Amino acid sequence: MASAASTPTAAAPFRLKRGLIARDLIDEATGALKAMMGGDTADDLDDCVDRLAARDRSRLSAVYDAFRETLIFRRIVTTPALVAAAGDMVGATRLHSPFQHCVFRMDLAGEHWRGFGWHQDYAYNMLSDRFVTAWLPLTPAGAANGSIDVAPSQSDRVYPVEIRFKRDQDGRRRGTRDAFIAERLQPSFEAGTEKLALEPGDAALFNSRLVHRSGFNPGPRHRYSIQVRFGDLLAPEVIGRGWANRRSDGFDTFKALHPHLVEYEEV
Repeated sequence: MASAASTPTAAAPFRLKRGLIARDLIDEATGALKAMMGGDTADDLDDCVDRLAARDRSRLSAVYDAFRETLIFRRIVTTPALVAAAGDMVGATRLHSPFQHCVFRMDLAGEHWRGFGWHQDYAYNMLSDRFVTAWLPLTPAGAANGSIDVAPSQSDRVYPVEIRFKRDQDGRRRGTRDAFIAERLQPSFEAGTEKLALEPGDAALFNSRLVHRSGFNPGPRHRYSIQVRFGDLLAPEVIGRGWANRRSDGFDTFKALHPHLVEYEEV
């Protein structure tokens, strides 16, 4: 059985920055989402999602993907205040932020299979050792709709993972995989868990080793958020591997660097 590799990090596990993203950018982002779903600016975003999901769920999936291609999405993930806060936490002035690691999420109420279990972003992205994830809510996020659970006191190392396929609501295997922390270790995270409460415009910045999960959203409101990663462009470890990071679903870079930390892989 693999053992956890202790790798302390100098950066604080996470920081909260209130009001970091300007409200007008948040409003423009939610307005763009409403428009893409055939709604008006004054419409409720959840109502737009529910109407489209009932009419054509595949169309909602297209909105999910296409929103990442909008200019407002790019403006948010490159907001100067956000870049500066990330650079300060990373400890670098030249940042590495591959666009495939910039993500939009809609966590719809009642979809129990979409919860994201205990994990660390390190295995998922594989940027510099001290890279940072910024979690940016477009609507309120807290205990009522799942939000993020963090376990900062347990975040001093990279933990062994189990690579398994995602499952749909019926338990059927989907085409993409996760690398959650080994199940045998997960009970130890519960005691030190903190659930974050965030408002639109807030930013939760956490380092690559922060143990966290995004919970099941019981509803009735949906949850919308953007995640973006920032690493040190000139870190020796990323230069040494030619800036290789996780460019596909295979976790190949993680497996090549840390084969002893893969306890199980579903193929």
